[in-house]
Amino acid sequence: MILFDTILQNPSKIFMYKKFFIGYNYKKVEVVKIQKVGCYIMKFRGKRTISIILIFIVIIFLAGYIYYIKFYNRPSKIPQYTKTSTDNAVMRETILPGEKLIFETLYKGNGDITREEQKIGASLYGKSKEDIGKIYSDWSIKEFSNDRIVLYREENGFPPDYYIISSSDGYVSLFKSDGNGGTSLVEKTDILVDNLNPNDKERILNNIVVKDIDEAYSILANLSS
Repeated sequence: MILFDTILQNPSKIFMYKKFFIGYNYKKVEVVKIQKVGCYIMKFRGKRTISIILIFIVIIFLAGYIYYIKFYNRPSKIPQYTKTSTDNAVMRETILPGEKLIFETLYKGNGDITREEQKIGASLYGKSKEDIGKIYSDWSIKEFSNDRIVLYREENGFPPDYYIISSSDGYVSLFKSDGNGGTSLVEKTDILVDNLNPNDKERILNNIVVKDIDEAYSILANLSS
């Protein structure tokens, strides 16, 4: 009985005990039966091993599926941009009614900046920043926002309608700026620049610039006295 239990626990030992059975005068048929029992046990163990492997594979598959559902199938937190939001972004990049168009000009003659503001004309509605750059090719776009467009440029000379007291042919003269870098003569006095005191002479040679014609004539009166 002990020997048979040993064979059941380890069927491969059947062949080791084969001679032992024969030596004790067991019939050949009994040996064959024992061998069949051993083979059956080995097949049973093989099937059991396969079953365990299959169960293990199923467990792994289920665990992977649950992990996927939990971590990869959740609602996306990335904002979804709809067509409406895209359209709004496009609208903000084009001109709308009610916006302001501002022209800024820096005059290098005295460093002053003039600003001219006007309402956007209907002809500019729907125009993009690129369109404005082509229409106003002599200007640079300083600002293009929801409520205004600022165009900028630099010019030589002085702002328009500024008055310049300077020298012409050695005489103190009054000029008016045209805003495009040029001037026109308003009056040529009989005051010789060389007859002025050093301080006034230097001022005339460096140009005296004023915005008001009355102020300009007041300065001329002081120079002649």
